[in-house]
Amino acid sequence: MVVQDNEDNVYDQHLLEHALQSRGVRTVRRTFRELYDGLSTGEGHRLMLEGIGAVDCVYLRAGYQYSDYVAHDIIGKACCEALTQTRVMIEKHCVAVNATVSQQLATSKRVQMLLSSMPEQALSRFGLSLEEAQTVKHFLGEMIAVDENSQGWIAQRPLDEWVLKNQGEGGGHCVFGEDIPSRLGNLNPNQYQGWSLMRRLHPKPRSGRAYLVRKGEIYPEDDLISELGLFTVHVGGEPAVAEGGYAGYLIRSKSAKVTEGGVHSGMGALDSLVFGQ
Repeated sequence: MVVQDNEDNVYDQHLLEHALQSRGVRTVRRTFRELYDGLSTGEGHRLMLEGIGAVDCVYLRAGYQYSDYVAHDIIGKACCEALTQTRVMIEKHCVAVNATVSQQLATSKRVQMLLSSMPEQALSRFGLSLEEAQTVKHFLGEMIAVDENSQGWIAQRPLDEWVLKNQGEGGGHCVFGEDIPSRLGNLNPNQYQGWSLMRRLHPKPRSGRAYLVRKGEIYPEDDLISELGLFTVHVGGEPAVAEGGYAGYLIRSKSAKVTEGGVHSGMGALDSLVFGQ
């Protein structure tokens, strides 16, 4: 597991580690900085870790933001380049990696913006029929690239209908309301490509009261909204299990009054899916 230095969001990581260890799999945790000094190439182009031996799988819990590639004990710009090349080195070996650079780029907000701006006919290049592409297009949120005209453009529109997002993953990477024009005004031209304007979603909350549990206490919420995520497993580009690689789901719920939904941050909570009549 490639992890962040001094990571405190480790609960689900440890659950996964314990499940693997119960099957006889050895797990180790390293930062990119630790891997920089410890990786090498073995026989059969296998990835070798100093003091451990051959590595079969690399699971990245870090590497999704620029700060993960910063090492202050490596001089200047070389630090980021060195740790970036460490990740590239991993993917050049016979080892299973999640997520690969291509997977990360494919799910980035920049690619989401490009897909949302494509016409239905262009979306058919991904194996969709024209009818399927029209259905998908209907659900793609509107996203607009940021440029020198964005501050004036947003000033003429209701601010509660838009959100300013950067390329970061996780919470804390969105700007809302009155903060949008000022943030746009403070961006340098070389930062424009790292941001996009997205039409804000206002999902309908649950009709009944729900209850969240935090630190052993119950908190009632009258406006809970939920986010459903599906997990799939693919090996070599092919589904590793039946039903298109489906391997499970996760539901995260939060109050409609908060803009961040992180479970670790205390804004959201894990939830369950129940089918009713």
